[in-house]
Amino acid sequence: MRGTAFTLKLIGLLVLGGCLIPATRMRSGGGGDGADTAGGSHNLLANARFDDGISLPWTTSFTAPGAGDAEVDDGAYCVKVSQPGKNRWDAQFRHREMVIQRGHHYRVSFRAWSDKPTRVRPKLGMAGPPYAEYWADTVALGPKPQTFNAEFTMSNADDPTAELAFHAGAELAAAAPFKICIDDVLIEDPKFVRSQVRQQANLAKVRLNQVGYLPGAEKRATFESSASEPLAWVLLDSSGARAAEGQTQAFGADAASGERLHVIDFSSVTTEGRGYRLQVAEAESHPFDIRPDAYRALRSDALWFFYHQRSGIEIKLPYAGDAKWARPAGHLGDSSVPCASDAGCDYKLDVSGGWYDAGDHGKYVVNAGITVWTLLQMYERAQQVGTADKFGDGKLRLPEAGNGVPDLLDEVRWELEFLLKMQVPAGKPLAGMVHHKIHDKAWTELGVAPHEDKQPRVLKAPSTAATLNLAAVAAQAARIYRSVDPAFSKRLLEASQRAYAAALAHPKQFAPASDSLGGGPYDDQDVKDEFYWAAAELLITTGEAKYRDALRTWSGPIVPTVLGANAGDAGQHSVLTWQNVVAAGAISLAFAPASVGEDRTRARDEITKAADAFLALRAKEGYGLPFAPGQGPSYPWGSNSFVLNNAVVLGLAYDIAHDRKYLNGVAGAMDYLLGDNPLDQSYVTGYGARPLEHPHHRFFAHQIRADRPAPPPGFVSGGPNSSLQDPLVRSAGLVGRPPQRCFIDHIEAYSVNEVAINWNAPLAWVAAFLDDSAASN
Repeated sequence: MRGTAFTLKLIGLLVLGGCLIPATRMRSGGGGDGADTAGGSHNLLANARFDDGISLPWTTSFTAPGAGDAEVDDGAYCVKVSQPGKNRWDAQFRHREMVIQRGHHYRVSFRAWSDKPTRVRPKLGMAGPPYAEYWADTVALGPKPQTFNAEFTMSNADDPTAELAFHAGAELAAAAPFKICIDDVLIEDPKFVRSQVRQQANLAKVRLNQVGYLPGAEKRATFESSASEPLAWVLLDSSGARAAEGQTQAFGADAASGERLHVIDFSSVTTEGRGYRLQVAEAESHPFDIRPDAYRALRSDALWFFYHQRSGIEIKLPYAGDAKWARPAGHLGDSSVPCASDAGCDYKLDVSGGWYDAGDHGKYVVNAGITVWTLLQMYERAQQVGTADKFGDGKLRLPEAGNGVPDLLDEVRWELEFLLKMQVPAGKPLAGMVHHKIHDKAWTELGVAPHEDKQPRVLKAPSTAATLNLAAVAAQAARIYRSVDPAFSKRLLEASQRAYAAALAHPKQFAPASDSLGGGPYDDQDVKDEFYWAAAELLITTGEAKYRDALRTWSGPIVPTVLGANAGDAGQHSVLTWQNVVAAGAISLAFAPASVGEDRTRARDEITKAADAFLALRAKEGYGLPFAPGQGPSYPWGSNSFVLNNAVVLGLAYDIAHDRKYLNGVAGAMDYLLGDNPLDQSYVTGYGARPLEHPHHRFFAHQIRADRPAPPPGFVSGGPNSSLQDPLVRSAGLVGRPPQRCFIDHIEAYSVNEVAINWNAPLAWVAAFLDDSAASN
């Protein structure tokens, strides 16, 4: 669960049987044919009449305690307000994606009514701080539809990301609940002419990895066709000459995409080259490469993400990469953060530093745990396979470069230092336990940079889950940093052992699921897996018998197996989530020294069993990814991370068995993420012909604020989510699409398009694995 400026009451709305709303028909202010737009081609609004049942790009925004929902009802956009909130903007609905220009004269018109006498305040202005208004009014509504008209001339500078918003909360509101409806909405500029040609996205019908393929790995593409017989395909090189040809394999119906598919296997082509294209009938793919360094840049960029997520330090050149990505240090006040009123403590802690968890400004221990573990496991693996020099000093873009420490360990230490600060000090109640999280008292709006955040920050109560996360990763880190910084290693191990002892003393200190104001709850009330993980890491690092005995204690009730099931849907097989960390312990044991004994052997067997299960899933999926939809069928929040973490296990199985089928499974996962999917979408910023452009992020918010940058390359989106729990995706209409189509590349679509540290970590792992594999295959 991630940060958002909207109420999280929608989180509980889980619907199986496909996504609540499908792939969007989003229309920009400069496109469309104007057929459903009041005022025709001079109307800046992309959606004005709602006759097709779609409200996008209109969305609601409810800030707690404001709450409500919206729907298209009989050709009108209707907003139901169940809680009006404390401020008039706590309950609002709005239309963004328009340009308001200095000196232009505008006519505003809309028809509106309500089921109870209430007031609403329409305003045209900036979509983000300082929220300058170019025109505003307050009007009274009742059951009878009324048409309201106004005119104004823009006197401010051009605004390329303006919004029309209707505030309906606080003193404006009738007694809740109430409903407001609008229709025939117009912002007319005679100088604006809407294009009469509907712009179609440049979607390729032959879908494949838009970045490239390794010469020695599987090469696979997908083509949508209802034909039952094989179809001819041709591979063209950059000059247009035929490089290979063959026949497709008819796959048939694919539930996850809702398509009938053919598979193209051109693995026999090993000749390196750039600008290859695949053709089937009249369809052609995007250009792509075949080269051994296809993932060289991505392994670095995926790790660069963490530098940009740093809190408490200036992000500056040359490390930022470009002046537009630089920013002042954020949240310097985290050096003295008080306990929240409900935290059960009365002190302040220095919890500065660390990484922002996702698109918000919160810092959460349980999500940090799985992230740190993944990055450190990647480093341990690199040591074992002889590629650790790729993470060496000076290999990443970091201010610590040149200090003699591998850059990857420098980056991870930034988070480890923060985690150590979250431990309850000696002499305080629950000493040794770890505070669950630290974040703002209330959600900040999109576009608010970390250094601009004025919200008070609070420290939440300690939890057993957070405590065991620290115990596990601090023990893991202690053995890795032992040769790099012995003093730091000792401090890590002492903190780990204190945390483990504290968790044993307080095994049921759980974070509440309802704590979602200003930060995600990250609640977990089953921590047997965390106990197992922590015991495994402590055993590997210390060799002490008590931790071996603890493994027996914690493995009994849970029968640790790498292949787990997502708690939300038994049909969605996942290997590792922040709520299910058995696999972290098992993987660490699998690659521990042989002295670990039977636990090592058992863990290695579990990894290959899980990998085989993922390959079996892959064989049943039209797009060949090592993940399958659960009941419904459905995809979970952060589905791309499920794909990536399953690919990690496939990679580890390859390290154990050296069977190329596992390598091909990892490659197939990356193919899906980089464009071999029904949306022809690369889910990574800066990569592919159709890369991710607008992830949900407070700072990288160019889509809604012209003075904010677009994101750097290497950020991975959470991806398709059948439950679609945000107002933006709920406004797109077209109910019931298959799970792989439940995605919108839009900054406000936080339930499908946020970024997060625990998602980029496995992206870096998989990119590094494939880059390493290219040298030996």
